[in-house]
Amino acid sequence: MPIYEYRCQSCRRRVDIFVQGFSPPENPSCTKCGSKELSRIYSAFAVRKSKQDRSVYDDILSDSKLTRGLMHNDPRALAEWTRRMSRAADEDVTPESQEIIDKLDKGEDISESVAEMKKSYFSEEPQSAAGEE
Repeated sequence: MPIYEYRCQSCRRRVDIFVQGFSPPENPSCTKCGSKELSRIYSAFAVRKSKQDRSVYDDILSDSKLTRGLMHNDPRALAEWTRRMSRAADEDVTPESQEIIDKLDKGEDISESVAEMKKSYFSEEPQSAAGEE
């Protein structure tokens, strides 16, 4: 069952559409706002570059304030770790991820936000290509 990924031009969220068969869905719409203005995106994959990977980890591990914060479950430290890892992987931060990072930066507990995201994500019915059941 393929997963087709899109970026909604209205709300800027990433939309995953699961389909039966191997044809892209016809007339997909955003599962958050309903917009039909979607741009196809392709899944990223990682290529390990050992020297670069080491430098990122070394940078994080050598930052005693950051590691202390991570060891004490400080949300702000987790936000900083997430930013550094995203930069190292050269990944864009999605709007959903940015919302979580913003809450972490404020020192907020994100348990409820993550639970809501999971509930929203898994409660949505997968869309299938037109005419396929």
